[in-house]
Amino acid sequence: MLDVASRSSLFIYAVSAVALPVSLLAITTELGLSLTQAGSLSLISSIVSFGLLLGAIPLAFVTGKIRALRFGLWILAGGLALYTKVHSYWTVLAVVLVVAVGQSMLEALLTPLVEDIHPEDDGTQQVFLHAFWPIGVIFGTIVIGEALTRGVPWRFIFLAVAVLAALAGFLYPRRSKAGLPRSRADFSHAGEILSRPVFWLMALSLAFAGGAEGGFTFWTASYIQLEFGTLPRAGGMGTAFFAAGMAVGRIGASRMAGRLGLRRILILSVSLALVGGLLFYLVPNLPILYGLMVLMGLFIAPFWPSIQTYAVRRIGGDATMIMVFLSCFGIVGFSGANFLMGVIGDAVGLRVSFLVAPALLLILLVILLVEGRIAAREK
Repeated sequence: MLDVASRSSLFIYAVSAVALPVSLLAITTELGLSLTQAGSLSLISSIVSFGLLLGAIPLAFVTGKIRALRFGLWILAGGLALYTKVHSYWTVLAVVLVVAVGQSMLEALLTPLVEDIHPEDDGTQQVFLHAFWPIGVIFGTIVIGEALTRGVPWRFIFLAVAVLAALAGFLYPRRSKAGLPRSRADFSHAGEILSRPVFWLMALSLAFAGGAEGGFTFWTASYIQLEFGTLPRAGGMGTAFFAAGMAVGRIGASRMAGRLGLRRILILSVSLALVGGLLFYLVPNLPILYGLMVLMGLFIAPFWPSIQTYAVRRIGGDATMIMVFLSCFGIVGFSGANFLMGVIGDAVGLRVSFLVAPALLLILLVILLVEGRIAAREK
């Protein structure tokens, strides 16, 4: 039951995460926001999420992951429902921060929960869990994009997602029935983790990986609508194609993790994504862009779950603490890239802003190669 609940939670988390990007043009048009302001919503949210993620460590210790996840879903539902009341940049920002509280609890604890359920996992279960992120993105972008095209008010869409999040909270069993190990929350153990050089390499890896993924997830729908003059349906389809590639990539990576190893999968996928990211700038029409989006999703798919699982195996120690620390960097990278692309988009256009992704991927590849040499020396 916990596997079902965790996968459902990640699915809802993904739907809630793409509701804003897919609706972004409708919201910015109604409220008069610039691309920089739109990108700042993601950046400010990530800064707040950094602290919230760290707070999830003692929260998981005191209440347990299950109770924290359940309330995280209900807080997320409340924040999404508040979108029906926004009327300016500042009210949107306030609601975004409420949503960030719920999303941060899910981000912090879902991956460690699966680590607790499957402690000897070679990466198969973690990568499979994270396949439900792109599945949620596909569902969200297609349904929301179609609804907006048919004239459904964006406020009603956020309310519908809020209902789904509230219902998902009831999937978790009582903590007493789960029998999960307790997480560590002592500062001394945090110091042990933070003192390891390999942790910082993995943290930077997830930051740059999150930035590359975030740029495509957050800006693709708006880019397609602005660059090709299309309806919201077409913009949503672009993000959906990217997510479809991610779903296939993560399911495939979960099948290959035991045979190839996570680091080898990461090196290969980053290299391919780097080439694809450079080609993105040259795409002349929408059909070719859709095809490239599938490939980019396929290549980027293994990044987040593989880096987290690999880091736990390399560093040792409490999985919850390690994964939460890494998620802090991943979230900041994800949203920081979104903000940077918004600034570049206002200055010279969104097409140029997508060159941020290959730049981040090149740095990520260098970090992984350096880490590989360190790992080889340690053996």
